Parts: sequence; C-alpha cells; structure tokens
Amino acid sequence: MKPDWDKLMAEYADSSSVVIGDVDCTSDGGKDVCNDAGVKGYPTIKYFTAETGEEGESYQGARSFEALK
Repeated sequence: MKPDWDKLMAEYADSSSVVIGDVDCTSDGGKDVCNDAGVKGYPTIKYFTAETGEEGESYQGARSFEALK
C-alpha cells in the first residue's frame, strides 16, 4: 500500500484543497496525532472534512491508487 499512498501524495501535492499525508504512530511525534485521531490499528486511513469533525472518519474502501484517487 505504501507505494500507492506515496503516488497519491504526489498526485495531490499541488492541490489547494486536498492534503494527503502520513503519520508514523510509533514515533514520539506521531503518537499524539494518532491518539487524537482515534487510530487503533495500522495501517489506518482516515479522512477529514467539515462534516467529520476533528477525529475524522475511517476509510473502509479499496487501497489501490486508483481507488484512493
């Protein structure tokens, strides 16, 4: 999944309305981010919109580049 995720980040790198990122939940800097977002297992994909609130929603769809895009 990581290669497709990296490709997705590159695809939207210049977008003014979409941000694709990743967090290492095992790192000191990432633990708080993942706890705040309610991440319980890895890998977890979450999306955030005005409607989802700060905790976001878990993405349950396919994980290929084409599906994620």
